Amino acid sequence: MTTSVERFRATDMTAALLRVREELGQDASIIGTHTYQPSGLRRLWERPYVEVFAARTRLAAGEAAAGDSEAPPERQAAPAKGQAGFEEWLAARISHVEPRTLALVGPTGGGKTTTLAKLAARYALDRGERVGLITTDTYRIGAVHHLQTYAEIMGLPWRVAQDPPAMREAVAALAYCDRVLIDTSGRNYRREDARRELAALLAAASPESVEFVLSLTTGKEEIQELSSYFKNGPATRLLLTKLDEASSGQRILAALQVVDLPLFAITNGQMVPDDIWFPTAQQLAQAVAREAVASHA
Repeated sequence: MTTSVERFRATDMTAALLRVREELGQDASIIGTHTYQPSGLRRLWERPYVEVFAARTRLAAGEAAAGDSEAPPERQAAPAKGQAGFEEWLAARISHVEPRTLALVGPTGGGKTTTLAKLAARYALDRGERVGLITTDTYRIGAVHHLQTYAEIMGLPWRVAQDPPAMREAVAALAYCDRVLIDTSGRNYRREDARRELAALLAAASPESVEFVLSLTTGKEEIQELSSYFKNGPATRLLLTKLDEASSGQRILAALQVVDLPLFAITNGQMVPDDIWFPTAQQLAQAVAREAVASHA
């Protein structure tokens, strides 16, 4: 369903909300509000007013942000109306559990290796944990060296695992670590052989959590296709990347609707370890609401 955020201006909040209900109906959801108070000489000819930003669904901008085709029918459910309902909807879709063994999966170019380095720095540098790294990415030129550079800078042990036996060996070698992070290669997962190889490697590693790493610059049709490979297969959570390159933060919400996996974290830049965010439902709801208000200011 095509919807959009609309702006309603009135002399007070009661009048503005009345206009919202009259034009959008009782199911309208409030995105944000803004109060304008003229200052200085402007008070001589301008009057205060309030603005209310509202839509028929709380994810109104999600469709436009993620692409031009509708989500599958089973994923069209929108959050409950109102700020509290929105936060409740998000809370059920956010997971901050930090397991001992964690693997990153996803297509090429999603930022898996840089994200792995951010997580490694979070645990090793910020918390003082013993962290071990494993990479299976022997397909991409320079990928192993990329991980090796991060590992050496942080003084972390690392292993390369090209096949299931090597993976079992690597996991055993790093068994003394407090946390083990596994970077997998970005392959063409439309190919069945690539999916089989990934499944075999993950079975050998037996990670406690598998993060589907998805760039927020990805188009909606591709998100739908990729999610069919990962959400019903190895992935247990969603890790969104490249927020700084996305056209809108509304893409976060659209991705959550389509992929239907709990959100673990969001990255918003290339800086290691700073550019990673573990938002609460309240923080994410407020950020999206602020963006919606700012875009209509």
